[in-house]
Amino acid sequence: MKHAVHRLLIPVDAKEGSRRGVGYAINLARQAEDVEACLLYIVAPVRNWEVLRFRTEQEIHRHFQERSEVFLQEASAPLKAAGISCKTYFREQEPVFGILDLAEQLDCTAIVIPKPDWLERISSGMGRNLKSAQRSIPVVQVRADGSVEH
Repeated sequence: MKHAVHRLLIPVDAKEGSRRGVGYAINLARQAEDVEACLLYIVAPVRNWEVLRFRTEQEIHRHFQERSEVFLQEASAPLKAAGISCKTYFREQEPVFGILDLAEQLDCTAIVIPKPDWLERISSGMGRNLKSAQRSIPVVQVRADGSVEH
């Protein structure tokens, strides 16, 4: 009997902590589970006139796309080394809804994000916003040690 595939959407960025979901995927695969990873680098569209005054939208898009390739490649390396199927995506969209939309489009079974430490909780509400806007796909928060926040 074939087990269901765990298709995980893992948003990543420049911060090392964003890659906690990679460790979670590897740990899940070690438990004899079928795991597929979908790595996403997402940025909010730049609409600030002060930026757009000096750079075209195409230049800004190209800049973020080039950055995304670096971070997505770094995050995918350990997954590929562990034999986990991995696809990468870049989106220029409002982050919360872009994450939720892509997770639905890819038929993901979970969205995996790092559990913020107390300092990040003050400055960023990404996890809270994802959970409050959550649709049918569960949001899994992973601690620094790779364990799941319940």
